[in-house]
Order: sequence, then structure tokens, then C-alpha cells
Amino acid sequence: MRRPSVRTARNVWIAGFSLAAVLQGVFGRRFARGAAWGRNAGWQREIAVWNVGTLVTAAGLAGLGPEADRAQVRGFAVLSTLFGLNHLAAALRSPRSGSNWFGAGLNAVGITAGVAALAAPRPAPRGPDER
Repeated sequence: MRRPSVRTARNVWIAGFSLAAVLQGVFGRRFARGAAWGRNAGWQREIAVWNVGTLVTAAGLAGLGPEADRAQVRGFAVLSTLFGLNHLAAALRSPRSGSNWFGAGLNAVGITAGVAALAAPRPAPRGPDER
């Protein structure tokens, strides 16, 4: 099986951050019904804002090449590990909390893509005439 590139792994997280921003910012009430934590409109808006800020930052770094992508993937892997564990702990305490299982699963997808991409050998650097 071919490993994802760091750009592909980064894009997996971009999709996840976009989804989280919409779920928390637009469909917060619906998401909260399936979460062990319940509804907290203020915190859910904060989560949406954080995700939008992350998307803006990622867009600003998009043209800086593979090393910027690798740095983002490393940071996103740390975030997804912590977010995923938080969702998993809530899901285990409240097994019918579908939103928490969903969050744990999506973070696991991001971690899997990120670790696979980071474990792949780095491409050889291109010379100045090859850019």
C-alpha cells in the first residue's frame, strides 16, 4: 500500500477541521445531542472559531512546501491524539454518545494518515534549476 504524502495527510486534517467548524458552529445543538458533554453554545462557538483560525493558518502555509506541510502534520497529529483521547474517554463513559465515537474515529483517521505520511522517506531535495 502506498503511503499518503504529507500534503495528503495535511488535507485530511483540513477536511476534518472544516467539518468540525461546521458541526460546532452551525449544527452545534444537533452535535451536542449525541455527545456525552451536552450543549455549551459558548464553548462550541470557541471550537468553531479555533477551527476556522487553524484553516486560515494552514492556507497561509500551503505554498511554503513539504517542510511546512510536515510541520503542520506533526502538530495536527499531537492535536488529534489529544482530541481523540478526549472523545474516546467520553464515549467509553457514555457508550451511546455517537458524537464522541464519531470524533474519536475521525481523529484516529487523521492520526493514521499523519503517522503514515511522516514515516515515509522524504523526497530528495530539488536543486535550484529544478524548481
